[in-house]
Amino acid sequence: MTWFFTITYASPLSTPSLFSLFYPLVCWFIIPLMSTIVSKILTFFVLIGTGFIMKKSNLADDLFTKGISRFVLYITLPALIVDSMNFDFSYEMLSYSVILLITGGVLYLFLWVLGIAFSRVLRLTGDVRSVFRYAMLFGNVAYMGYPIVELVIGKEGVFYSAVFNIWFNVLTWTVGIRIMSDKTKLSGKKAFLNPGMISVFIGLVLFFTPLELPVFLDEALALLGESTIPLAMIVAGIILASSKISAILKGRTIMIYSLLKLCIAPMIVFLFLTFLSLPLMVEKVLIIMSAMPAAANTSIFARLFDSDYELSSRLIASSTLFSLISIPLIISFLD
Repeated sequence: MTWFFTITYASPLSTPSLFSLFYPLVCWFIIPLMSTIVSKILTFFVLIGTGFIMKKSNLADDLFTKGISRFVLYITLPALIVDSMNFDFSYEMLSYSVILLITGGVLYLFLWVLGIAFSRVLRLTGDVRSVFRYAMLFGNVAYMGYPIVELVIGKEGVFYSAVFNIWFNVLTWTVGIRIMSDKTKLSGKKAFLNPGMISVFIGLVLFFTPLELPVFLDEALALLGESTIPLAMIVAGIILASSKISAILKGRTIMIYSLLKLCIAPMIVFLFLTFLSLPLMVEKVLIIMSAMPAAANTSIFARLFDSDYELSSRLIASSTLFSLISIPLIISFLD
């Protein structure tokens, strides 16, 4: 016990200090735990920083960013989902999935009510109200949600995230269109025929049946899926670098939205979960997904339906920027 004698030697006539008493706890538990958290946070910053530097160095233009975004959306993300759902069937995973699907629906209902309530408090009208409510309801649960869950929880976490994101895929093409436009007819076809839902369906077939993918295809999906994390984070960095910080932070609506989406909503979800006895895995997925910044779809839908595209871009940029602080803090609490 060299450390004990080293510390007490400086004051041989005194009783062991509190520091010397707690030193084993610090060395054997707290420091290893913090090093794991710090490592995850630094990985997060390095990947986003890479995209930021690429944009500032003119190594990434709009064409490059759109190409990478499409590649992630249509290729690597579906590959990640299918690969992550390729588990042997178990009743535990099935029960967790059912719980997550139910609680996920409750979470989206909560976010919807929160968006309506604060849009009225802020007295928002017209396109500004539509964009605000859409951004409150839909977080970046795909581009950022999947990578962060895999980073924090692992491959099994992506399986549950895919189940949770069934809500996102269905609501985006139904309620999302209704919010952004005056259309009363909702698109049921697009709600189920999109890359996210198709990959989830394939994953569920593999989970519920004895079917197995050929080794070469399984390895190919795994390799493609692994590229989702760095590519998605790099795109997030490029988006941040494309916006002037001074411009995106202006406005009461911007600041209140970021506070609601990144801090207040996850805190309420966390407090609510303390009263329930849910599996830890389910709780982690719910908290992480509730803390995601505005979805990239916000600006896409705003432009598609001639809504406030400028505001949608500022909401995405500001919430993504602030999430660089809020998400690492949430990760530290989860660990």
